[in-house]
Amino acid sequence: MSRLSDSHHFRKTVAGVCMIGAPLLLVIGMVIHPESKTDVGEQLAVIAGNMDEWYMAHLIVAIALVLAVPAVLGLMHMLREREVAYGHVGGGLAMLGLLATTAIVAIEGFVGWQAGAATGSDAAAMTALFERVTESTGVVIPIFVMSFAFTLGMVFLAAGLYRARAVQSWTAAMLGLGSLVVAIGSAMAEDTVAIIGAAVLMVGFVQVGRMVLTESDEDWEHTPEHSGFRPLAGTR
Repeated sequence: MSRLSDSHHFRKTVAGVCMIGAPLLLVIGMVIHPESKTDVGEQLAVIAGNMDEWYMAHLIVAIALVLAVPAVLGLMHMLREREVAYGHVGGGLAMLGLLATTAIVAIEGFVGWQAGAATGSDAAAMTALFERVTESTGVVIPIFVMSFAFTLGMVFLAAGLYRARAVQSWTAAMLGLGSLVVAIGSAMAEDTVAIIGAAVLMVGFVQVGRMVLTESDEDWEHTPEHSGFRPLAGTR
């Protein structure tokens, strides 16, 4: 219980565990996710044929998004002394993107799940509802566009970590590159591309999470200076 009462240790542990757990669950959810379609009718047909997989995939991704909040806050904490502006801007954008993505998961996952289960006259009504909420301007612009703020935020955070020499250069690169590839794959409904991006993002996050969990509570209170830092090729 003494560890739970130690706020510094508790925050460090939660951040490190979430940095590992969030991307791992994201990859699992994306792997079991049924095929994505850009056409509403085709997507509902896929959902109807894979009801359990559709539901579980979105539930797992929803949990991953919850865990991603402390993970992002942990990255911001790592930039509390150096490259602070990168941490603030990146963390704020990433949080906005996480909120928007949560809305997308709720709409596509659970509204789509109910629409796929509908039969008879209810099926036509649910199909119309699913089409309205996924293709109407009032939803697409404020929610789907804002979801890409997570990608932009992760790029800022990765750049800040690199400039602060808080992590190895390849780790920062994977955080930024992975989030970009996920966004591209999701926007194009290319599941394989999105899964590859999520896997790259996971490698970067797991490396940072492992470092956070193994460092001392005293070191956690300061922006780390990675002893093995190597700049990216072509930079000084």
